[in-house]
Amino acid sequence: MKIKKSLLILFLFISFTSFSQEYNKIWKAEIDAFDILNGDAPSQEGILFTGSSSIRLWKNPAKDFNNNKILNRGFGGSQIIDLIENFDQVILKYHPKKIVIYSGDNDIEAGKSAEIVFGDFCTLYGMIKAKLPNAEVYYIAIKPSLNRWAKVLEMKKANTMIHEFLNYKQNAVFVDVFSPMIGVSGKPLDKWFIKDGLHMTDEGYQLWTEILTPYIKD
Repeated sequence: MKIKKSLLILFLFISFTSFSQEYNKIWKAEIDAFDILNGDAPSQEGILFTGSSSIRLWKNPAKDFNNNKILNRGFGGSQIIDLIENFDQVILKYHPKKIVIYSGDNDIEAGKSAEIVFGDFCTLYGMIKAKLPNAEVYYIAIKPSLNRWAKVLEMKKANTMIHEFLNYKQNAVFVDVFSPMIGVSGKPLDKWFIKDGLHMTDEGYQLWTEILTPYIKD
């Protein structure tokens, strides 16, 4: 019996190790590309934008905010767990003073509950505060997209949980982009989105810029 138990533990360890190795390859190309952008000396003590495609597709946040300290290190399709798994390369190496995060959207679309999204965010927040205790954290609310409107209740629930959590934290802000994107019909306005109903137009990013500007100022 002990031999069988030991073999089972060994099998599970090998399976987990293999999964972890394969998992880390998913984002390797995008994260390796960050190293090329970084050059020999990654920027330090600046403002880091990271998360999923709503960050990655932000063409030039440094120009939008008139702040050359802004780095965009978003990677499309990612979830909060991906920020956790790649924390050292995507966040820690820059030692940012401010971290702007947009993530959680893809998580819920993939079937994760609001509770799981909240738990993952708490883990990420804990890692940031453990390694970068003085960093300011700005979490951009999960946006209300046309394409994913069927999941809006779960997204709102996740937003509420994260908002309430950050209310009790210093140097941390929940940035509400959800409410301003909703029109009089109770649904998001078409003008914020390109044809896929998910990713944003320049006008959508202009709105986000206006909302975030008070937090980005040094």
